Amino acid sequence: MDILEGSIAVRGRGKNKRKWIPVEDDELIKALVDVSLDPRWRSDGSFKNGYTSVLEARLAEKLPDSKISATPHIESRLRYFKTKYSALEQMLNKSGFTWDPTKKMIQCEKQQYETHCKNNPDAKGLYGVSFPYYDELSMVYSKDMATGEGAEDMTDAVQNLEEELVRVNANDEEDGEDMTSVETPRRSVDSTSSSSKKRKKEWKGKKTSSSDPMK
Repeated sequence: MDILEGSIAVRGRGKNKRKWIPVEDDELIKALVDVSLDPRWRSDGSFKNGYTSVLEARLAEKLPDSKISATPHIESRLRYFKTKYSALEQMLNKSGFTWDPTKKMIQCEKQQYETHCKNNPDAKGLYGVSFPYYDELSMVYSKDMATGEGAEDMTDAVQNLEEELVRVNANDEEDGEDMTSVETPRRSVDSTSSSSKKRKKEWKGKKTSSSDPMK
């Protein structure tokens, strides 16, 4: 069975280009899950500044000869995994796509997958290929999708995740690697509330003005 090429190597540009091997990916994901459960480094669905340095220390302990650094190696690798995880979530939220927990891969008709990829290039490379860390990444990146008051539904959560990735993609090209890390997306409630209040205020002003015949 094929395994996602990205779990073996990260394609990059310039001197920061680095190959990853499965054992390094394994240790990185294990450390990521542990750190995500630590309130010192993650709260309200978002990682705190410096958490990649903690991951660097964990990898240095487990793989002392790997010389993996937080910037750009770990940040790049996490961005890659989060991008692919988001692409999988988007597909699984559509009819016709299912997840095979045994093979660890997406299941769908090839034509449907190819059509989807035309407008969603991040999903490329996921058909017929194992993505072994889906469950672990779900533990890390799906926490803000929990049920309860104010919680997002799956569609909104995936859309916010993708929008966050697009924003970081546009602002983080200079490090010389294809993949860098991003923070877990946060819901934006205040901006919506503020806009609503502004519209109500403007409407109230118009109504007052139109009610005075002398004006």
